[in-house]
Amino acid sequence: MHISIRRAIRTAGTVVTATVALLGAAATAAPGASAAVGDPYTCDTLAIASTASHSQSMDVQAWIPYSNTLGSQCTLRMNDQGGGVRALQRSLRYCYQQNIAVDGSFGPATFTALKNAQAKIGGLAVDGVYGYYTGRAIKFPYFTPTGAFYMCR
Repeated sequence: MHISIRRAIRTAGTVVTATVALLGAAATAAPGASAAVGDPYTCDTLAIASTASHSQSMDVQAWIPYSNTLGSQCTLRMNDQGGGVRALQRSLRYCYQQNIAVDGSFGPATFTALKNAQAKIGGLAVDGVYGYYTGRAIKFPYFTPTGAFYMCR
């Protein structure tokens, strides 16, 4: 019994050390920053499916930026790249009528388009950064299975 208590304490210590190391890495890695494929601290996209309002069988789908790190907020800003940026650009293009390319690169055009959308939504900081409050307020476009634009919500 005495040996199993020591083993349990040693195992708990290893788990705590690994957790602290992971949390330290999460704190130093900027969410939304360009990183290697598979980096868990970047924004990616999450597909949301819904049934079209006029149909009981046709599913429509939207892609939204999300962070796949537990407890981490997806933040997108100038110079970020990837799937999360593409999802944001689709929203700006289809739901906020911003004439921008959907190329996955957060450049000056995306920055200006996001500021325009933030001003249009109202009640948000018009700072050109996709963060917590903008993510809750912004609408995302839904597409049919054939890829046709369906609606924003």
